[in-house]
Amino acid sequence: MSNKEKTTPNIWDHKDASCVIGEISIDRVVDLERQTYPHAKLLPTADEDELRRLSLEMGPRIIEPETLTVSLSFHSYLIRTESHTILVDTCCGNDKERPQRADWHRRDGPFINNLKARNVNPEDVDFVMCTHLHADHVGWNTKLVAGEWVPTFPNAQYLFAEKEYNHWVREQTASDEPILQGSHADSVLPIIKSGQAKLVSEDHEIETGVYFQPAFGHTPGTIVLYVDSDTSQAVMCGDVMHHPAQVAHPEWSSGFCADPIQSAKSRLQLLERLAGTGALLLPAHFIAPYYGPVERDGKGFKTII
Repeated sequence: MSNKEKTTPNIWDHKDASCVIGEISIDRVVDLERQTYPHAKLLPTADEDELRRLSLEMGPRIIEPETLTVSLSFHSYLIRTESHTILVDTCCGNDKERPQRADWHRRDGPFINNLKARNVNPEDVDFVMCTHLHADHVGWNTKLVAGEWVPTFPNAQYLFAEKEYNHWVREQTASDEPILQGSHADSVLPIIKSGQAKLVSEDHEIETGVYFQPAFGHTPGTIVLYVDSDTSQAVMCGDVMHHPAQVAHPEWSSGFCADPIQSAKSRLQLLERLAGTGALLLPAHFIAPYYGPVERDGKGFKTII
């Protein structure tokens, strides 16, 4: 069924941070609830007057009106189908050496307990899917045991987009220093070593109705995950957009995008595809209540909340 035929509005339960797509449940699992960043770092091309306007509309938790700092969350999505338990993006992780990022450095965070609160243990996860391989999307791939990094999810197959993985292998080969703040070494390569990694195409299908699509730009191999039922749809879009200001202004790429022009194109294409369909947009960093369906709003878009 095409997107345009999926016109039944979906409901994201903000209190429970969850939704149901057909027979498939999706839950948000938090690693870091709220971190603030200078707008010039996250959204370097944003117009300050427009950010002030959006701050009045969205509130100070999303955009602080005086300083224009912007806030992000760091969370995964837990998908449970009749056949599989799937974890989408694994955030920052614990015990990781990230001296460049104090909020990620040597953490002792509650992510696994938050997962267990959803009645899922690490042993229960069948698939781990990373939309891309930045440090804040692979951190919980591994845990530190007796001084070694081992897979956190011992029974899971880890799905990495082949184009994305090969790009970072080339980057590491060309560099004398650890790349991606060390996450390639401590959160990706141990999965390759364990034999639990599977390199897949950007249109890989985990099972019927749960499949990838390319959305290149933020990184060279960024993918998004669609969950479809006969009448409804959700899209876990990773860092195709970081902040709800980018829904209003898809032309504003983040300061972390490898190819800002392509990133803006991918973002616009995704929003155009979803607008008015009732499909849920579920990014990796939005703070509540900015999850949910999108609709057109003048030249841009807005989330229905």
